[in-house]
Amino acid sequence: MTADTNAANALRTLFPPGVAVACSFDPAVGDGSDSGRSAESRAARVCARQALARLGHGRVDIPTGYGGQPIWPHGLAGSLSHCPGLQAAAVASVRVVRSIGVDVELNRPLRGAVAETVFSESERKSILRLASRHTSVAWSAVMWSAKESVFKAWYPLTHRWIDFTGCEVTIDPDRGTVSASVTRARGAEKIPDAPLTFGGGWTTVGHHILTAVTVPLPQGAPPA
Repeated sequence: MTADTNAANALRTLFPPGVAVACSFDPAVGDGSDSGRSAESRAARVCARQALARLGHGRVDIPTGYGGQPIWPHGLAGSLSHCPGLQAAAVASVRVVRSIGVDVELNRPLRGAVAETVFSESERKSILRLASRHTSVAWSAVMWSAKESVFKAWYPLTHRWIDFTGCEVTIDPDRGTVSASVTRARGAEKIPDAPLTFGGGWTTVGHHILTAVTVPLPQGAPPA
């Protein structure tokens, strides 16, 4: 089994049935430079096309929207992410899920100065508790990644920004789940059906962390 397949299998467990995923696991892709980031982005879009192909879609363009989000073909919801060594994408019909978010990060702690600005006090305390029990996981990276996944699922539905501290994340280290609530977002009160709670999961693959969240269809929506 290849590293790509291992990563894809791990990511697939974070989503409900009907979501197609693809991963590229290559330590040579991405080195933190601008050119490395460009290579990561291209690899993530290759993953996106592979996921689309699994849903029966041929080669299609995936342009970038005004907010920086990928624009998926009509009738599809998707998300992609990239970091040095690992790129990932997930796509599904909007008859299966309303929106999805995926994020990949290196399994290393955020710098203290960054953590002070992106986490609430309760989140910082949670990270310290988790770190005292499970030392092999960079919990600040898991929490950061979960917030990124939430933003990627939220923005296509609302076209509104969330400040990092406007999203509160809870991590279950044993079940491999994450839950999040949007507590503050610009203009969210003007969108009656804006999702305010999110559920998903997290896992590790090698030296990387993967997180994913799903916005389910409203109750009573027709099945796929």
